[in-house]
Amino acid sequence: MKLKRKFILLILILFTTFLVGCDEFFSFNTTTAHQMNLTTLPTAIDGTITFEEIDYTSFSDYVSPTYSIDDINEYNDHLEETRDHIRHCNIQIQTTLFEMRYPHPLAQEQQEYIVGNSSGSGFVFLEEDGYFYAITNFHVIDPQAYNSRYEIMTYADEEPQEATVVAYDEDYDLAVIKFETLERTDVEILNIYERLYTKFIHEELVFAIGNPLGVTNNVSFGEFKSMQDIDNTEFKVIYHDALIEEGSSGGALVDVDGNLLGVNAWGLDTPDEYSFAIPNYIVYVFLINNGVLD
Repeated sequence: MKLKRKFILLILILFTTFLVGCDEFFSFNTTTAHQMNLTTLPTAIDGTITFEEIDYTSFSDYVSPTYSIDDINEYNDHLEETRDHIRHCNIQIQTTLFEMRYPHPLAQEQQEYIVGNSSGSGFVFLEEDGYFYAITNFHVIDPQAYNSRYEIMTYADEEPQEATVVAYDEDYDLAVIKFETLERTDVEILNIYERLYTKFIHEELVFAIGNPLGVTNNVSFGEFKSMQDIDNTEFKVIYHDALIEEGSSGGALVDVDGNLLGVNAWGLDTPDEYSFAIPNYIVYVFLINNGVLD
């Protein structure tokens, strides 16, 4: 297994851009193993679920057929397919903050003044009624009491398109935006259900997709380490070592098959390069409680 892992890491080095760091240093259709029976998911009571009702230790173990592939070429082909798939799910998000004010004391009409902007990542998880829906972090779209404008670009877009915020929760640091599908054919949907309510496996291979430092659709890889408590959340988060950087916030953390594990959100700029993601079951709670999913 150790030898196989070394081969995998060597091949990935040839295909992956590696960047370091994270967004906020605490200041601030691919192959799937099987189709999850949605009846096994927790039932919302009066339309809501709370994360306190979820016991991670009771989750079932997860085994993918990919884990049993013993041909190195077949395995590496699968990794490339996963990499390409999540790039087609990824989006860039540009947030512009502005306010309306009079340009001078005698002016009769207000003008728009830009007071700030930021960029981040997100991923498409739903297509419905002529719209794509994407998940990101709240701090990527946070209007901070200003007027705001959101623009996105998908994998093959050449021009940005306006997007609308559908739901958000500052405590979970999550948000959903939507934008018109138009004539796009290169956008793919990330599977948010396959790994839902299954344990993350110690040292399993993970991929992080995002747009760090203006590098679009960047994929890095690492391992799942553990579930950790951190100061700025009330729930345990995923600790992994896939490298992320400013602009990666809101990007997906996925398994070897491209299934959602979490949403990258925080990190520490240290020699160990800690990276943290909001786990998929917290994302699901957020989507249910805000009426995005039934």
